[in-house]
Amino acid sequence: MILLDTSAWIEFFNGSESGKRVKQLLASEASYTSAISIAEVAKWAKQNGKDVEAYNEALKTNSQIISLEEYILKEAGIKYLELRKISKDIGMIDVIIYTTAQLHGLELITHDSDFKNLNGVKML
Repeated sequence: MILLDTSAWIEFFNGSESGKRVKQLLASEASYTSAISIAEVAKWAKQNGKDVEAYNEALKTNSQIISLEEYILKEAGIKYLELRKISKDIGMIDVIIYTTAQLHGLELITHDSDFKNLNGVKML
């Protein structure tokens, strides 16, 4: 079971080589997405003149959305400083996504180098 980071979705939508690997994973794995990725994908789609609604629907059709629950947000806040020691550029949204994957026992699939060297992460 996997959780797709926003960067993995963007690769998927762009049809890149990494995106083709995401497509294969979606076909073979139970897939999840953090709800916060909805905002990031919408921002990316709008910036790039894409159909925000179509991309949002693709997220929901191809994966189960994990809501931003209090326990996830609290744990992300606690983990933030610890993770910044490992990955100096990781931001709070990335920490929320990473924590969501960790708390749900999911492998995080990403194209974002900020996740490099973290346990439970598969880089595309």
